[in-house]
Amino acid sequence: MNKKPIQDVDLISELPDPIIQHIMSSLPYKDAARMSILSKRFASAWTSSPTIIFDETLNMGSCLELTGKQRLNSFSELCGSDQQSNGGIENAISYAIENNVKELELDVVGKRSKLMAHYSLPMKVLSAHSIIVLSLKGFMLEPPQNLALDFPSIKELRLEKCKGMQKLSVSSQSLKIVVLEFCQGLEKVEIDAPNLESFSFGGGANSSCSVDVTACMSLEYLSLKNAEITDEWIKHEIPKFIRLEVFKVGRCRLLKNFHVSNANLKTLEISDCSNLQKIEIYSRSLNTFVYGGQLMPSRVFIYSPSFHAKVSLSVDDPLPHDWFSSLRDFLSCFDHCKELEIACSIEMALIFPIDSRDSLLPPLYDLKYLKVVGKFPAKSEDLVDLVDGLLWFSHCLTVLSFVSGNKEKSLKFEYDIAVAIDEDLQCCYSMPIKCWRHSLKKVTVENFDDRENTILQRFFSQKAIRLEAISREDNGSADAFSRGRSFSRLWFCDHWEYRRSGGCYHG
Repeated sequence: MNKKPIQDVDLISELPDPIIQHIMSSLPYKDAARMSILSKRFASAWTSSPTIIFDETLNMGSCLELTGKQRLNSFSELCGSDQQSNGGIENAISYAIENNVKELELDVVGKRSKLMAHYSLPMKVLSAHSIIVLSLKGFMLEPPQNLALDFPSIKELRLEKCKGMQKLSVSSQSLKIVVLEFCQGLEKVEIDAPNLESFSFGGGANSSCSVDVTACMSLEYLSLKNAEITDEWIKHEIPKFIRLEVFKVGRCRLLKNFHVSNANLKTLEISDCSNLQKIEIYSRSLNTFVYGGQLMPSRVFIYSPSFHAKVSLSVDDPLPHDWFSSLRDFLSCFDHCKELEIACSIEMALIFPIDSRDSLLPPLYDLKYLKVVGKFPAKSEDLVDLVDGLLWFSHCLTVLSFVSGNKEKSLKFEYDIAVAIDEDLQCCYSMPIKCWRHSLKKVTVENFDDRENTILQRFFSQKAIRLEAISREDNGSADAFSRGRSFSRLWFCDHWEYRRSGGCYHG
């Protein structure tokens, strides 16, 4: 039997058309076009591909220097139409609809919003019964109007940076996902979709749009930003979404007393709600709470057995005169959480004044895991002050981590709480809760550089009266482990030793 040399066998051309089309659809447009001229088989797959892409950036210079309307008109000419009617674009849309298009994505904005020019949307797009996924970006209705959509088959609807809609009503039994972002002039949204699983709304800074999704009882994900929602709406409507797992609220200025009760809620995020005074959450399933914005003037109540809290604080420079008292009261609300993450642009805002510590109880007595996100202190004394301040917040921490960019540095602590501590130190003699200096037994330092390690060794050796050891673990030791050897460094207050498997060295 004659066999072709292996280098002459074209295995890709032997694949079925749907697979070749899938490969070509995953390539950048220009690469797919080049591929189509390699063989008749590729050309056939290219012309019969179910995906059509019209991209004006592929015109390689003819309209890249233009902006706004000029650029859109230039693209219309490229499609074969006059500048006024944009017929070329409309012809392309008509062709797709006539051939029962299932996924239609129309974007006249692109990644650079400064080039945005709204395009008058052909109404036939909104009545195409074959569409399953519809994504419109940068389109407008002329004149502005109330829009009522009834899609029989659609599963996903995305409208972004579109204008001309005053009221949007959507009705569908099949709809699963709705995303509305920065639609200028929109005043009211009503969604009647009993099988809707995910709804996201994001209005502009001055948006006054009300949102009604009360008919969407299958919601699992709900995100509302710059929406006209009230305390009463959240209190009475959110409990009805029995499948809701993720609820996000941002920049909703009408909210003052945020009260939410939902047994299945797993993630709750609240950000930049400037008038918020109180947060009250009842959810036995909650595992993540995220807060971003100013310090709350009142308290946060979270009734959940175990959750992770992430707090991103907006900080003014200089700090307000009541910053630290407000910070202590705010953080005390998270004493019972499983792990607390604090993001703060000014590390000094987390260092509670020493002269005020003796008269106040620590806010995070029961907290075991604390993570601080921000810039690492540039000065060695600032690092020591920050660690000392955070250990005052929570004197029984198991892990204290610092995250900056992609770097994470950690301190791990072990304590001996069984020993007598009443007469050890005078630092907290009159306080019912003794500080970490009395019971700290061992510290493990991870991923700090040599200078920081030396600073931390000196600090803990001087401050902790029962310290037995400080060990160092770095990611850099991974190579040693892979060769069958493991290294660690231990400091015993005034001396240190290296230990290596199979032997040890003392210094």
